[in-house]
Amino acid sequence: MSASNLRRELEQARGTIRLMQDELEETNRGLVALTVELEKRVEARTAELRLTQEELEKTNSELLHLTLELEDRVAERTAQLQSKNEEVKTMSQQLWQAAKLATMGELAASIAHELNNPLATVSLRIESLLELCSPVDPQHHTLLIIQQEVERMASLIANLLQFSRRGTSRVSTLNLADEIEKTLELIQYLLRDHNIQVVQELASNDLFISADRQKLRQLFLNLFTNASDAMPQGGTLTIRGMITQAALSGAAAEPRADALSMVVIEIADTGIGIAAENLPRLGEAFFTTKPVGKGTGLGLAICHRIVQEHKGSLDILSEVNHGTTIRVVLPVRSEAGGGFLDES
Repeated sequence: MSASNLRRELEQARGTIRLMQDELEETNRGLVALTVELEKRVEARTAELRLTQEELEKTNSELLHLTLELEDRVAERTAQLQSKNEEVKTMSQQLWQAAKLATMGELAASIAHELNNPLATVSLRIESLLELCSPVDPQHHTLLIIQQEVERMASLIANLLQFSRRGTSRVSTLNLADEIEKTLELIQYLLRDHNIQVVQELASNDLFISADRQKLRQLFLNLFTNASDAMPQGGTLTIRGMITQAALSGAAAEPRADALSMVVIEIADTGIGIAAENLPRLGEAFFTTKPVGKGTGLGLAICHRIVQEHKGSLDILSEVNHGTTIRVVLPVRSEAGGGFLDES
C-alpha cells in the first residue's frame, strides 16, 4: 500500500473517529439532559408522594379523633340510656306504688263507710243504756266513756270519708285551725306510735280563708305525714299559724297599702332534715329521699300544686340533722275580694 493511500485511509479513520466522538458527545448530552429531567421528575414525584403521605397521616389523625369522639358519644349516650332506663324503672315502681296506695285509700274509705252502720247501732244502744242507767250507778261512768269513744270513732270515720271523697273543687269559708285539728285526728295513731309530740302555736283560733276544704286537708295530711316520717325516733312537730300583710309574690315582701291579708302556716319538725342538693328537686313528681317502697315522690308535688291552685306559696327550709320547716302562705281573699281558686 502506498503512502498516499495510507494517509487517505488514516484521514478517513480520523474522520470516522471524530464523527463517532461527536455522536458520543451528542449522546452524552442527551443522557445528561435525560438524567436531569428524570431527577426533576423523581423530585416532583417524591414531593407528591410526601404530600400524599402527609395528607394520609392527617386523614388518619382526623379519623382517629373522630373514632375516639364517636366512642365517647356512644359511651355517653349508653350511660344516658341506662340512666333513663333506671328512671323509667323507678317511675314504674312509684306509679305502681301510687296506684296501690290509691286502691288502699278507696278500700279504707269503703271500710269506713261500712263501719258507719254498726257504729250507729252501737251509739243508739249506748244512749238507750244511759237512759236506763241511773247517774249514780257505777256503770254510768263506764257507759259515758264508751259513748265518748264511739263519738270519736264516728268523727274519725266522717273525716276519713270526707277526705277520700272525689269531686270538683268547692270553695268555702273555713277555719284553718279547725282543718289542722281534724287532720291531726286522722293521723293521731301514727304520731303516737312514732312518739311525736304536737305543739300548736296559733296566733288565733280564727284563721278563716276561702279555700277548698278537701284539698287543704290533703295538703296538711301530706305535710304532717312527711314530718312524722322524718322523725322515726320521735320528736316534736310544731305547727304555727298567723295572719300577716304581704304581697302575693312572697311572705317576705315589704307590707304595702294594697297588700293582701295572708295566712301563714309553718310546720316544723325536729327530724333528720334534707340535704341541700335535694332541696331544689323536692317539688318534682316522683322524686323522693325516702327508701324504696316508703314513699312515692308525689306528696310534696301534690302540696305544691294545691298551694299554687290557691295562689299561695310553699317554701322549704331544712338542714341535715337539724329538722325541716315548711312555710305555707295562703291569701285570705283575692284582689277582687272573691274566690281565687285556680283550677287550670
